[in-house]
Amino acid sequence: MTTPADHSVLICAPNWLGDAVMCMPAIRLFRKAHPEAALILLSKRRLCELWAMNRDTDRVLAYDPTFRGTLAARAVLRERRCAQAFVMPNSFRAALIPFLAGIPERIGFRGHHGRAWMLHRVVPVSSARRGRHQWTEAFSLLGLPVPDALPPPPYLFPDERAASEMRDRLGQAEGEERIGLIPGAARGPSKRWPPEHFIAVGRALASSRRARLLVLGAPAEAELCRRVADGIGPAALDLGGRTSLPQLAAALSLCRAVVANDSGGMHLAAAVGAPVVAVYGLTDPNKTGPLGPSHLLVAPGLAAGDRDIARRSDAAELALRNIAPEQVVEAVAALLART
Repeated sequence: MTTPADHSVLICAPNWLGDAVMCMPAIRLFRKAHPEAALILLSKRRLCELWAMNRDTDRVLAYDPTFRGTLAARAVLRERRCAQAFVMPNSFRAALIPFLAGIPERIGFRGHHGRAWMLHRVVPVSSARRGRHQWTEAFSLLGLPVPDALPPPPYLFPDERAASEMRDRLGQAEGEERIGLIPGAARGPSKRWPPEHFIAVGRALASSRRARLLVLGAPAEAELCRRVADGIGPAALDLGGRTSLPQLAAALSLCRAVVANDSGGMHLAAAVGAPVVAVYGLTDPNKTGPLGPSHLLVAPGLAAGDRDIARRSDAAELALRNIAPEQVVEAVAALLART
């Protein structure tokens, strides 16, 4: 792809936190391959704070997923006169906005709801790529060679004000180490290790390591986080639903280790530099595992499934229940020993 000096490129960003983090290595290398291009990223408003921590784009545009929000995004993009648009989400609306904006070259996967007619070029989802980690998909979409191994993983820079606020809010006693617990997963019970297992891990770490357990999650997970923090006792601090996204990122960056399900929070923790112990049931960590070398995976040892799974799956929930808390405590100890 050639890019003239005044070339503007639009990237329609993924709609989910984990998916957004996993596309960042490709965006970084696209930036390096086309330094002369003005790189504009279009994101749902709720994830704009995430992209503000990423330094590989020139401008982030927020939009609301409503009829009015779609028209407003179209108007802004018409003024920007982008020459190309790369559509990462599979949704109809994600392809509709650059189509209505009149961007002449629109590239994306076939996606949902018969949207292919709005794309200038449809990138095929090859069977070979289906067997690889999700981060490779963005490389194919952006027209980059897919490397055999992950290039430098994404790194996010938490907002300095949020980081200062969280350091003051958390405090730290001498000899105490912070360990994050993320018991939720937006996908539902099929990706959630049982809360009583998180409680057992928290109690064991508080007892054996004098750890301060930060229980973290989105507002929708506030009740789950409260249950886990209450079960652990005084060593736990319940932050579930009590942080903004920048504050959550800052809190994770202050942790020596984080225990998490296969979730957006897991990917966020990895992206701010926190070593992660990731607990997997029937989803495949080879396809959605945390990016980077400083992480450990705990899985039931069964044949892994695809990266997608129903929100309720008896088999997946059983596989997760069969992972003993002691396995995760050992993994945390091993992770801390090497970091």
